[in-house]
Order: sequence, then structure tokens, then C-alpha cells
Amino acid sequence: MIQCVGSRDENHSYCSRMCCSETIKNALSLLEIFPETNIYILYKDIRTYSFKEEFYRKAREKGVVFIRYDDSAKPTLRIENGKIDVHLLEPILREELNISADLVVLSAGIVSEEGNVQLAKMLKVPLNSDGFFLEAHVKLRPVDFATEGVFVAGIAHSPKTIDESIIQAQAAAARAATILANKKYYAEATISSVNEEICVGCGMCSALCPYRAISIQEKDGKRVSSVNEALCKGCGTCAVACPSGAMTQYGFTKKQIMAMVGSL
Repeated sequence: MIQCVGSRDENHSYCSRMCCSETIKNALSLLEIFPETNIYILYKDIRTYSFKEEFYRKAREKGVVFIRYDDSAKPTLRIENGKIDVHLLEPILREELNISADLVVLSAGIVSEEGNVQLAKMLKVPLNSDGFFLEAHVKLRPVDFATEGVFVAGIAHSPKTIDESIIQAQAAAARAATILANKKYYAEATISSVNEEICVGCGMCSALCPYRAISIQEKDGKRVSSVNEALCKGCGTCAVACPSGAMTQYGFTKKQIMAMVGSL
């Protein structure tokens, strides 16, 4: 069994998390059915975190052979006369090893769905550099997006095991229930507004808005900005960037701010 195939390399630097645990689980299951089987696991780093470490120790006790390799000397396969030979360099002994295998199992890395980009644009939610959906805050809002009312769980968020996916799904459901359980939903009060008389429709505000709450619309033959009050979180980015001064934020208008400066 060869680990980290298409994972933890120059194209996908992250760990797929579940591969090592599943490989060792399969190895132990095979030994229960066929105790005479010789099993070799070729790995970069064994990552059986949490209580799964016990299975790693159990596999070693039952005779599973773990051999480390690195990217500079990856295992190579050769088929001769219907037989599979696996060649690799043992990093400690610095010796070439040849394993004659009846079966070679590859632990392929988990990659993000290609359709995530299109879905992210539709829901107006962000992706990380690896193409997985990015939560609002890893500790404070672990299943929320910056876009209100959209939640994340499972491998859409990052590679994880089934039990981790179930726990995160329960958290997302509980988070959604906190909104649905209320008779009224209160939006942010300090949201942005636009003065259509001086707005020139340059689009600077809509391009910078992190919540995609601003759009450019045609009104009376003129391009003007329009604020979706349900999506706006009052961050003030648009008000700072607006070159014409048409964007303001309730509670933080220029007149109010200059009055505070004058008092100081």
C-alpha cells in the first residue's frame, strides 16, 4: 500500500487526513481474514491522529511492515511476466528494496470539486487556495460563511473523516436552527447607503465589497450603486473606497465623524 499519491506534493501540499487511518484499518481487516498475508505500507509520514494511533501500534504488532520514502526517491512499479515489482530506496539503510507484490493499493489524495468555483460564485462564498470552501472564522464561526445564512460541512470544507463530517454537519444544523427558531431576524443596523444624486456608477464599491452586497443598476438612464440591506454587514469598505463620496454608513456619516474630530 502506497500512501500520499497525489497528495502532499508540489500540486497539493495539504494532507488528506483519512488515508493513513483507512489504510491501516484495511491492513488489519486483511490480516484477520488472511493471517499469512505480508503487508507493506510505504509512507511519507504516518498520521493516525487521536485514538487512531492505537491501530497503528496494533498493525506493527501484527507484522505490518512500514517503510518510509520521500519525494526525492518515490517508489516505482515495474511489471514483468505478469508480476508486479515495487522498487524504492530505504532512507535509513540507504539500500534499494524490491517488493514482489500480488496487489498494489494507492492512497489517492482528496482534491476539491471543479464545480466549487461556480457554486462559490452563485452563493457568494469564498474558496481557499486549494479550492475548498473557506469558513468565516476558524474558531469564532467555524461553520458559517461571511454570507449570512449559508453554512459549510464535510469534505466541501476540507479533507476529513466520516465522523468529523458528521460532527461538523450537526454543528451546521444547530447553527441554522438558531436562526430558524426566532420569529424575527434582525439585520445589521450600521449598513451602507448610497446617495444616488452624486453616485457616478464607477463600480469601485461593488468590486471591493466582501459580502457582494452592492450591485450596479441602471436608474433613470444613469448607472448607480444599489445596496442589498439584507447582505450588507456595515464593514465600511465601500464608504472608504468611494471616490465621489456617495457611499456612507449609517451611524458613521462624514458629518458625524467630523463632529467627533471637532470635539477632540
